[in-house]
Amino acid sequence: MQLNVKNYQTSKTKDYLRKNNFLLFSISANQNSQNWLTIEQGLNKLKLGYYKVYNNNTRKILNPSIFTNLTPLINSTFFVLKPNEKSKTLTKHNLISILNSLSFTILAIKLNKKIYSLPQVKNVSSLDYKKNISVMYQFLLTNLKTTHQIAKKN
Repeated sequence: MQLNVKNYQTSKTKDYLRKNNFLLFSISANQNSQNWLTIEQGLNKLKLGYYKVYNNNTRKILNPSIFTNLTPLINSTFFVLKPNEKSKTLTKHNLISILNSLSFTILAIKLNKKIYSLPQVKNVSSLDYKKNISVMYQFLLTNLKTTHQIAKKN
């Protein structure tokens, strides 16, 4: 493969999507340089890194993949946000509200190779995978016990 700008952008976007387990897909309005400086400072305070993806390359990458349902979302200025480090203070509600104040609109969230839309994420209690699995395990454990006891009585 000959290395040119388009191939480099495509390979960098593929690696970014493949290697990161937690990503935020968002759009932002076109900003001038003064507004962008304040937005960039706000992202640094949240300890979020960003990558502006190129729309055509990203559509070509996502069409043959499992993320094909994400392609209609890629319009205008599209960003992929990634936490620089795992922060325990970063909660779902705080993250969404602060990004909305920075004029970023969250469209979807990638958690462990699955993409969730914003209405799906509102039903999730936490963005921590282990915590969500433990809540599901506790729910199943209590519900299976009660259904087993009801079936046993009959």
